[in-house]
Amino acid sequence: NFLNMKKITKRLCLLFLFFLACCGKEIQGNYSALVEGDEVTLQLKDGKKALLEGYFSPVALTGDWVEEKTFGDPMIWITFNGPKEKPFRLRFELKPDGNNFLLVGIKARPMGKGTKLNPVKFNGSPLFKPNL
Repeated sequence: NFLNMKKITKRLCLLFLFFLACCGKEIQGNYSALVEGDEVTLQLKDGKKALLEGYFSPVALTGDWVEEKTFGDPMIWITFNGPKEKPFRLRFELKPDGNNFLLVGIKARPMGKGTKLNPVKFNGSPLFKPNL
């Protein structure tokens, strides 16, 4: 009986791990939202790379994204660097909402030592939806 129970427990654990690995949210893809009246597109790519178009027009910004879980609810933070002609750092903070991402914060700062990311005000709650 003990060996039989051990086999059942092991199989249940493997099944649980399988579902845990297979049922996670797929983050990579193209998403669009209206931010301050502008159509903004995010491309979240493999290798945790990202492309932002429409926010700092006509320049597309490249950056990196991470899953942030330190402050409670899981978030996606995407950090972009501005062009060499106007160096700055920009971060979009997104909260997963089903298959979409809710923009909950934008922070920016000029490049340089000792500068911190400051909140950028925006109206509404832009919802980035997958482009089909």
